[in-house]
Amino acid sequence: MKDKQAPLIQLKREISQTVDYWVCYRVGRTLYQVSVQEQANGQTNQGEITTERFPFYFGMKQRMRQLAEEKAALGFRPLTEAEQAAHVIEAPEESSLNPAFFDPAIRLAWLLLGLGVLLFVLPYERLNNFAFGLGLYVWYETFRQAGLPKFFRRYFHGMFGALMILQVLSAFELEREIQPYYATLSVLSAVMLVLLVVQYHWKETDQIAQDESVRIRKIKEYTDFEE
Repeated sequence: MKDKQAPLIQLKREISQTVDYWVCYRVGRTLYQVSVQEQANGQTNQGEITTERFPFYFGMKQRMRQLAEEKAALGFRPLTEAEQAAHVIEAPEESSLNPAFFDPAIRLAWLLLGLGVLLFVLPYERLNNFAFGLGLYVWYETFRQAGLPKFFRRYFHGMFGALMILQVLSAFELEREIQPYYATLSVLSAVMLVLLVVQYHWKETDQIAQDESVRIRKIKEYTDFEE
């Protein structure tokens, strides 16, 4: 259950005839807490999954340690390696990107591409302001999307940082010099949005093909059994 993408804490507490398990892990910028109670007769009761979403990644590890310390004060202890191998609770996969985002993403890509071309061919300094505003809007729209792949998430955060640097340089009356950088950033961001949509549809097509392959194989096995 452990991996670099979803750090995990598993704790256990034994009280009389019951065993309480507590699991805390993160997926993306969301922190999950899950509790399970196991009775002596083997019956298990799983509590509600508590989620806590963070705007940024820093602070999540400290929050996990804080929660673990609170549980330790209540008598919980870390699981042994043998107990961890039993997979007490399976962490869910990270939520996928919302398909409703793709239509606006394509429109934003066209706007960025057109603006980037204008920035390359027209020495009009006011276009820098349009590029800055549109870039911020693209960053905001991608930032609020749960399930955004890590590569694209890093790129759009980097784009945000580049926009801030260019805006600071514009305060030193360097609008003409930084205009090609705005143009390059706009075109590159348009390409990244298109790649994001294409990657999703490729994965969706592969999943459909795999499901169809499994269905055909099951039908064939059933036909062979009937014969």
